Amino acid sequence: MARKKKPEEHEGHANHERWVLSYADILTLLLALFIVMFAISKVDQKKFEEFARGTAEGFGNVAVPGKTGLLDGSDNALDGQAPAQKQDVPASLSQDRDSAIAQAAVEKEKSRAAAASAEKANLEQIKKQLAIELSKKGLAGAVQMQVDARGLVVNIVTDKVLFDTAKADLKPTGTTVLDAIAPVLRPLPNTIDVEGHTDDVPISGAYRSNWALSTDRAVMVTERLIKDGIPPARISPSGFADTRPLVPNSSDERRARNRRVAVVVLPFLPQAEADAGLAAADRTPGGGS
Repeated sequence: MARKKKPEEHEGHANHERWVLSYADILTLLLALFIVMFAISKVDQKKFEEFARGTAEGFGNVAVPGKTGLLDGSDNALDGQAPAQKQDVPASLSQDRDSAIAQAAVEKEKSRAAAASAEKANLEQIKKQLAIELSKKGLAGAVQMQVDARGLVVNIVTDKVLFDTAKADLKPTGTTVLDAIAPVLRPLPNTIDVEGHTDDVPISGAYRSNWALSTDRAVMVTERLIKDGIPPARISPSGFADTRPLVPNSSDERRARNRRVAVVVLPFLPQAEADAGLAAADRTPGGGS
């Protein structure tokens, strides 16, 4: 019996659509990922605050809703240091504190006023001593003195006392006046300003301006006082020409008053404190002579 011949086996056709399954799997995974992300994005704020508070308490801290030391990047929960606690100050304590501050300000003002008043009295005493020394030498009329906001101002007229007209060489009378006031000023701790002043008549001759003349006169007086024992560190000269007249330059007599050198003994106090006690000197009886 003849054996049947087996049919020839053909290779199966290749499946070229298997990529569809892989693509579908990827889409499914992405969908699941987006669903999970969407779910966790819906945070229950209340539950989150409870979680944060409980976590912070475990570290010994008090959680602040919306800003915890664990999640906002701060290190207060990790370094073992609790944040500063804001405590309400009782009204009574706040009032006591304000009262103490006000009382301290009042006491400080009283202290400054007392110091300024004492310095004013000291300058008045210096003024009396200068008047006595000048009277001994018959020179009381050559000097005018007053205590004002700047301190003790000793105005020495230049005509027939300190200098000749348009000159800056000390006359013998001027030397005598300065030698009389120097011993009173020498032991003082106060700083001294020496100011040169002229009238408004334009200068002619050796000096090119009233500025130069007034400055040279202040320097000459300063050098004489230093020679008489005033420490150089405590005295300085300056010239003001006709910019600070005592009276208007309306007559020869008034111009003569403006031609002067002022020796100013400054208060031995900070300027703010000195002003508190000395600014009223011009308004009180006996403030000038």
